[in-house]
Amino acid sequence: MKLFPSKNITSAINWALDNIVPPILRDNKFFMYPLMYAAYGKQTEILLDFKEKFPFMSDEELSLCYQQIMNVPVNTRKSDLHTKSLNWITDNLVSGLLKGNFTCFDASCGNGYLLKLIAKKYPNIKCGGGDIAPRKIDDKIEVLATDITNLQHPDKHFDIVLCTHTLEHIRDPQKALEELIRITKKRLIVVVPQQREYKYTVDLHVNFFPYMFDFKRFIVGGGGGYLNAKFLKLGGDLLCCVDME
Repeated sequence: MKLFPSKNITSAINWALDNIVPPILRDNKFFMYPLMYAAYGKQTEILLDFKEKFPFMSDEELSLCYQQIMNVPVNTRKSDLHTKSLNWITDNLVSGLLKGNFTCFDASCGNGYLLKLIAKKYPNIKCGGGDIAPRKIDDKIEVLATDITNLQHPDKHFDIVLCTHTLEHIRDPQKALEELIRITKKRLIVVVPQQREYKYTVDLHVNFFPYMFDFKRFIVGGGGGYLNAKFLKLGGDLLCCVDME
């Protein structure tokens, strides 16, 4: 299967669409359709009215949408993360933390690319993942079917928790953030795409963070205020790293 262009390239395309193309065209179905079709082919119809239908969809219907687009071209790339984000996470995962046998959980791991990078670089870290549509990653990495707004794990269960390119999809992102904070013992890393809100986007996003201050307000408002949080803009991504201890 031919891989879709890397996130670095698609981030540049998205930036141009969001910031150069006039809104009258960005919200025009006929202008956006060819771009959406290039990424999703016959499944483009799912995107066209997704934002209109989303508030009325059941969890089962929402899950089906994601299963239907799992193997389309745009979702065959290794990761939705920009290379700068991947490098920062893998380089700084345990930086500044006291040494120990850490556990790491990716709350919406997708194809598991980030977890595999972490497992390779940090063989002493026990990695696990969860996803609404779980896939087998590796014999050593357990992946569970999870609802990110109602995680089955006890409080402070994992030393390090990751959530990347997920909250833009969630029906209740604040509840999801609260759950992520609840299960984190030491460090939480959250990444979202920097993206403007339009009617037609080449994805199934329903939450948007066009500016860093939007992201900061979301993080601080959702967890009781983490003044020590580190915020970074990395390529087309907005990243937050919060230490709980």
